[in-house]
Amino acid sequence: MSALIHLLSSHQSKNEKKSIVTKLADRMSQLSEGFWFTLSLCLFIIMGPFSIFAVLIGLHSLATKNANQREPEAV
Repeated sequence: MSALIHLLSSHQSKNEKKSIVTKLADRMSQLSEGFWFTLSLCLFIIMGPFSIFAVLIGLHSLATKNANQREPEAV
């Protein structure tokens, strides 16, 4: 019985006419998701190869900072 009520209520809500504001809000949410996905993907693709510079600079600074320190003696 519960399934029948659910089917009937969802069928009735589909037949109701949506207002223009509701239609625009639904469309804007779909466009917004697509926009953010595309922007994130493009930034990931563009900036991905350039992250190597940050890694190399970090490794170089770690290597030069630790090169002047003496290693601890084993006891």
